[in-house]
Amino acid sequence: MAGNLRIAKNALYLYSRSIISMVVGIFSVRIMLEALGVEDYGLQAVAGGVLAVFSFFVGALGTSISRFITFELGRGDSDRLRDTFSTAMVVYCSIALSVVIIGETVGLWFLHNKLVIPEGREHAAEWVFHLSVLSAAIGIPQAPYCACMVAHEKFNVTSMMGLVQELAKVGIIYWVSISSFDRLIHYSTINFLMGIGSLLFIRYYSIKHFPEARIKIGFKYDLFKPMLAFSFWEMLGGLSRMLKGSGFNMVINMFFGVVINAAIGIGNTVAGAVTGLAFTVTSAFKPGIVKHYARNDLKAFKEGVTTASLISMTLYGVFAVPLLVEHQYVLHLWLKEVPEYAAEICVIQLVFNAILMATLVGAESLKSMGKNAGINVVQCVDGVITISSVALVLYLGYSPLVACAVFNIGLLFYFGSTCYLLGKHVGWGYIWEFFSRGVLKVLVAEAFTFMILYTVHQLLGDSFITLVINCMLSVICFGALAMTILLPKAQQQQIKAYLRSRYNLSRTAA
Repeated sequence: MAGNLRIAKNALYLYSRSIISMVVGIFSVRIMLEALGVEDYGLQAVAGGVLAVFSFFVGALGTSISRFITFELGRGDSDRLRDTFSTAMVVYCSIALSVVIIGETVGLWFLHNKLVIPEGREHAAEWVFHLSVLSAAIGIPQAPYCACMVAHEKFNVTSMMGLVQELAKVGIIYWVSISSFDRLIHYSTINFLMGIGSLLFIRYYSIKHFPEARIKIGFKYDLFKPMLAFSFWEMLGGLSRMLKGSGFNMVINMFFGVVINAAIGIGNTVAGAVTGLAFTVTSAFKPGIVKHYARNDLKAFKEGVTTASLISMTLYGVFAVPLLVEHQYVLHLWLKEVPEYAAEICVIQLVFNAILMATLVGAESLKSMGKNAGINVVQCVDGVITISSVALVLYLGYSPLVACAVFNIGLLFYFGSTCYLLGKHVGWGYIWEFFSRGVLKVLVAEAFTFMILYTVHQLLGDSFITLVINCMLSVICFGALAMTILLPKAQQQQIKAYLRSRYNLSRTAA
């Protein structure tokens, strides 16, 4: 039970951080646009984004390193853990050196010869670019330390740091807006210094608390080889997901033009905000699942995957169900004019993303076992079949809504393939347990809650009060269902006992 409570706490840390970060991010974009102006805002994005291609590779290798550090931590082999960290540091320092060389040669040439820079702003663009290269060079070797934080499940520390950074960004933007210096250069410099402060804190915390983070120069080829193989499959899957999204937009644009692209963008933004929150929370489950597998404790591993799926889907439902009921009002509250098809596309995405949430934890558990080749190949096949099917239905004259539905039907293939691969590696008998306890119950709970909220909406109509009431009802319904039918009886009793003990402590203290 302690493990499940730890997972729940980690999930709440990440969920709270994601919600606040999303709100602050939306708010800060508006302030930043007003502070920098349209041209400097765009220039900052362009000049600072020249090196974005490196983040793709670094992100994939970072996932690999995090998995291997967590695995060795679960095995309890301190020497192997230290060797893993040292090998990762050598790899990342090499990548950082490569970024500096390529960035200050090829990247700088691209900046001067290919990008369109407003006249008189060349110096500011160079300043932003050089700071980006320097940030990458210093930040890339930071990944193993961040991986240690994840492996040791210090989500309370990382979440608090993230919130401080988000709030500091708002303060920086306000300070820049009243500055008499060049605002773009001023903003980039202060942002860079804030990043250095964050980097130093994480390194200090890791070195102080995690023995493996105390650098010992070394390189183990037998460790690097599986890291590289794992990263290759992660990059393949990531590339497939990126091409699937871009390919869908390009294909549908060929038949209906940019208007439908705007509708898709709006619909995906609303649905994606909820899905993104729930997806972030899956990070809380990964370390524990990896450690169970490293100890060869398959029973705890399976229980962890099932519980993780149940919690992530429930958290998704808490936000998605009221948004599904109130989508028309929310869209009109957010936008003055809602493009045609945007509301319908939002509904399609919200419904099908429930299946996506049912798949994510299973897919992540396969990666936790180091079995990421199959799931990433599945994503490649899903991308090819989905885009081909969308092109076919559009060629046959069907509406863009049918195309959007066909695009999302690929999630059923993704879910089925994930269950197949999971059953292949941990036993076929587990698949029904995973589906019935971790997926089916939550889907039924979501449908039940939807009916209640939809009835309230029909009685009260479109209004801000209705939106607030339905959001509160969603929390109450899912909370009640979790403590009656979703969670097993033993977990319900232990959670109640935990809450009673906290209540008694607080009452005694009072």
